Amino acid sequence: MKRPTSSRLRPKNWPTSFGWGSVSRKWVLMTRIKSPSAFSKAADVAIGWATKHPKTVLLAAAGITAVALAFIPALRVDVDFANYLNRGDPAVIAADQAKARFGSQIRTIVAIEDPQGVFRAETLALVEALETALEDLPEVKDMVGPLSAQVIRGSETSIQIRSAAPKGVAPQTAEEIEAYRDLVLSDSTLLNYVVSPTQKALAIYLEQDPSIDMVTFAAAVEAVVGAHKTEGITFSIAGLPYANLTLQRSMKRDLQVFLPLVILIIVGVLFVSFRWTWGILIPFAVVSLSVLWVLGLMAMTDIPITVLSFILPVLLMAIGIADGIHVLSRYREELRRRRDKTDAILETMKAMKRPVVLTSLTTAVGFLSLLYAYMVPQRTFGLFTAIGILIAMILSLLLIPAILQVVKPPTLKAATSHGRMATVLGAIVRWAIRARAGVLIGALVLSGVFAAGIPLLQIETSQRAYLGDRHPAVLSMDRLDELFSGSNQVMIEVDSGVRDGLKNPDLLNEMVALENFLTTHGVNKTMSLTLVVREMNQRFHADDPDFYVIPDDQSTIAQLLLLFSMQGGSLGSLSLSDFSAGEVMGFHALKTGKEQIALVDDVSDYLDTHFEGLDVQMVGPTRIQASMFTSIARSQLTSLLTSILAAGIIVIVLMRSFSAGIVSMIPLLFTVLFNFGVMAFAGKSLDIATLMISSITIGIGIDYGIHFIERYREERVEVQTRAQALVRAAQTTGTGIVYNAIALALGFGVMMLSAFQGLQNFGFLIAMTMIVSACGAFVVIPSLLAGKQKKTSSP
Repeated sequence: MKRPTSSRLRPKNWPTSFGWGSVSRKWVLMTRIKSPSAFSKAADVAIGWATKHPKTVLLAAAGITAVALAFIPALRVDVDFANYLNRGDPAVIAADQAKARFGSQIRTIVAIEDPQGVFRAETLALVEALETALEDLPEVKDMVGPLSAQVIRGSETSIQIRSAAPKGVAPQTAEEIEAYRDLVLSDSTLLNYVVSPTQKALAIYLEQDPSIDMVTFAAAVEAVVGAHKTEGITFSIAGLPYANLTLQRSMKRDLQVFLPLVILIIVGVLFVSFRWTWGILIPFAVVSLSVLWVLGLMAMTDIPITVLSFILPVLLMAIGIADGIHVLSRYREELRRRRDKTDAILETMKAMKRPVVLTSLTTAVGFLSLLYAYMVPQRTFGLFTAIGILIAMILSLLLIPAILQVVKPPTLKAATSHGRMATVLGAIVRWAIRARAGVLIGALVLSGVFAAGIPLLQIETSQRAYLGDRHPAVLSMDRLDELFSGSNQVMIEVDSGVRDGLKNPDLLNEMVALENFLTTHGVNKTMSLTLVVREMNQRFHADDPDFYVIPDDQSTIAQLLLLFSMQGGSLGSLSLSDFSAGEVMGFHALKTGKEQIALVDDVSDYLDTHFEGLDVQMVGPTRIQASMFTSIARSQLTSLLTSILAAGIIVIVLMRSFSAGIVSMIPLLFTVLFNFGVMAFAGKSLDIATLMISSITIGIGIDYGIHFIERYREERVEVQTRAQALVRAAQTTGTGIVYNAIALALGFGVMMLSAFQGLQNFGFLIAMTMIVSACGAFVVIPSLLAGKQKKTSSP
């Protein structure tokens, strides 16, 4: 039986070509289904109910808001990067196991600089007072400082383990200071560790009580350091706890800047758009409630605020305002056509329900694609931003018509002609239609140029890349790198598998060779059990340098280590108590992810070659950083592909048109290439924030195309030519698209004021891509849809 066509499936005069050849009627962009979908019916019922029962909707919204407000005070803040890691990553698992065996290696470092030299009585007295005050803090579990650090002294008949300064008291006389200086500078353990080679800086290393959170610990240390500030002396604090403290302060400062600015931007855009009090209050209520509900949900589920999700309120306010702008713009349009307010509301929501749902779902999908991300904050940020967007969608469909039903409609002048913006947009679309070949060729050429820059992109996932070179935490780390051996740690766990295995001279000599290898590959200083054994052997032989070696006899090694422990010496994580396993630690100042990956690869190859049959592996922050580098890049590619595929499917299914989905996505793919190209040619690296941009752009940027195509399909029923429909779409829904793009660009643009370099780049690039994506809706989409125009035709 022949399938019916024409009058039932498409409007009269609807073309079967988009300018690139014939297209099957089944896939024609303007296909219209006579019977409404189940979604449409359900939406109509819900919207109709909300319009008939506005007070019930308002009371329900107020009740949910009250519950959310009750939970929000319990919302936690987590700035600890250690909690952001994927616990299933082998590098993280190895680090967790090492921590359980050897204890935490996280240290807070306090550096004291004196440009006149640290070996002065005044400076050493200050260091003594500082060491005493820090050691007295209940938050401090252990401390190693230039005065209290253990040193090995000995002769052929005795060995003594004592503090570098007797009883940790600073030397006072010139003779005492000279003796102390000679001691620490000659000690290979202390040099470039607690005293700088320049003799102008000293360092104190602090281990925190594990029951105290890092931010509290760092704040206590900072307070003590602040109390000892002295003219002419410079203090620097570094380490993960202090970095977390500065992160929390930066987040608070950013929010204090972002929120007022975003609110001001939203109010300004809404005022310019509607010049109606309720036109400002209604969309603002939608985004405010969506923010409060999401924060309440995070508190209920005990999901903390992180260095990424703290911008969630700003994002939701910038993104969520879009639906309100489009709905109220259409409401004003419908009010001019009919006098009855209820009819205007219902007609508005009938026309807007599908684009509102489509744009919200595609935007949510862009954020949900971050569930594939490596880091926990990226996943929670994506999930709860998506939830907030869906909440804003529901409120736009139910709360907006409910409020409109109970408030007085705006007084509107009869529209005698299109406004200036609509006129300009119409002119732009006419130009795009006339110059469609040039537009499409130009878009292809630019896409090729931007795509050519992609191989130049650098990925950098370190804290430094996100924080920026001028952040206080990074400045402190850089200063420590300059003064000492480096603020980054490399740790290698050596497990012999047997009791007293680390007393084997062959194994210890292999460890010495490993340390020599590390120092030729970017590691500035190493520490291990071999250091103690060689130093004990040398001290036992009257400090003869020829005996700074590992003894050949295991029993001699055992006696030296027994004597060391009997004298009160502490090995810390250098060895377990049964000497079955220990750690080789190194300090380096390698800054980029590529440098650290190269170190990890070189060390791994060395371990495989020289420690065959033994359980020896690299653990700790350097290995984790290298793993993050590769895992984040891979996961973000998955997120990008997922967001593109999912957004396309959603548009195709809900628009019930394959062509509509493809046309909506084409300008967006150009925008993604634009984003990558700009970053590449500007020399910007992809960090944990900017890596998310493309996935997010797919979700947000497609909104403009959806609104434009939806209105085009509606106008195409009323007019004779595609050109006329395109121009009318630009002159009607185009205004809402422009204001939406402005709100998003400015809303994201405020992040350029962030204390974090990663967020500065994130805000700038998202703002740029929103403008480019909106331009694509007015230029590329009309060029694609216009088809070949006859010279005599009038647009």
